[in-house]
Amino acid sequence: MKSKKEISVSITDVKQSPMTVFATAKKENTGVYIYNRNRVAGVMLTAEQYERLIEKQSEQQDPTVKIAELEQSIRKKVAFGSLISAKNLDEQLTALGFITKKNETDNYTEMMNELNETGKIDYQLQKKEDRTNIFAEVIGEQSNQSQLPDKLIVKKIHLKIN
Repeated sequence: MKSKKEISVSITDVKQSPMTVFATAKKENTGVYIYNRNRVAGVMLTAEQYERLIEKQSEQQDPTVKIAELEQSIRKKVAFGSLISAKNLDEQLTALGFITKKNETDNYTEMMNELNETGKIDYQLQKKEDRTNIFAEVIGEQSNQSQLPDKLIVKKIHLKIN
């Protein structure tokens, strides 16, 4: 799909000075169409423009794809069935974009209370442009193997869209 203000050059121009084409793309903040014998052969973008395009595309993904990718990322960061501190769990999930559960004094007491009362800790992913609400339900229990009150065993993490 062409932009409103189409900028184009011939493939010969690209061969002679590719950096000029990149400079034009950057200056005009748009892709530059490359023509070969009066037909579009491709579009040149700066690296930044390409990265923005990819980022925008990934934000518009099907939510089920997003969930699958997020589940994979969580499995790499949190080992199910092993002992983990509430702080470490919170840091791992916030690194993936979830809203922190710690309070203003860097205390995880409320988080552990939630776990003990309900058997789970609910996290919400920060809303992106697509406004999809994704929640993580961390199912586990407080560890009785440790003297420290903030240690827990994560059994499962369920992701759901609301």
